[in-house]
Amino acid sequence: MTRVTLTDGLALITGAGSGIGEATALRLAREGTRVLCADIDDEAAGRVAEACSAAGAPAAALRCDVADAPAMIALADSVEREHGPLDILVNNAGVGVLGDFLGSTVADWEWLRSINLDGVAHGCYAFGPAMTERGRGHVVNVASGAAYVPNRQMAAYCASKAAVVSLSQCLRADWARHGVGVSVVCPGVISTPIATNSRYRGGADGKQSRADRTLRMGHSPDLVAKAIVSCVQRNRDVVPVGLESTLAYKLLRGAPQPLLGLVARATAL
Repeated sequence: MTRVTLTDGLALITGAGSGIGEATALRLAREGTRVLCADIDDEAAGRVAEACSAAGAPAAALRCDVADAPAMIALADSVEREHGPLDILVNNAGVGVLGDFLGSTVADWEWLRSINLDGVAHGCYAFGPAMTERGRGHVVNVASGAAYVPNRQMAAYCASKAAVVSLSQCLRADWARHGVGVSVVCPGVISTPIATNSRYRGGADGKQSRADRTLRMGHSPDLVAKAIVSCVQRNRDVVPVGLESTLAYKLLRGAPQPLLGLVARATAL
């Protein structure tokens, strides 16, 4: 596989306006990577792009709705035309739905899935063809430790992140023959604004402030950014981030169902 060089490479990060996306954009910029900061909030993306430029690397802000498949295809075309071939794609944009499953709606499920899972697939469909045809590139998908730690009040979120892990492993096996790497990172509790980008339903109504407090005590987003850069440099596979996610990954894979059921009940918000 032809490895991707960070210096002078071109990277696009979705959800780059805050949290993990922002930290990843800044870390790549400090490595000398040209950065495209994509976010549905174009003002936030612009602020991060300015910070990346100040860090010494060319950067630009792009408005991006990962749930809109045709828009993602159009984005890939414009990136190729205006900025050149993409070397690194970080599918990071994500949201949450918390509460009892039956307290939420089908619309909640579809909203979360359209961003957390479909958004990853849309990014891969949009940028994957050029990467595989060129025989060079790396994709990093951001999942979560929730992919393997069940939680009775995060059913849709856990399911979407587990699907991202599986999709990433399948694409890794498929695209390796084309010289394209695919990695997936699974962060634990990270200090990001995702609590404000989540919906709270039956059993979790009014718990946003508690979620905010929990996340503020979490790891720095730069810890995940560091893992994402390592994925590109070393072509890593599944990478848990944070002590809690790493322990869960090592201990819960293949754990007996009664133990997983206990974890699912005990980890409710």
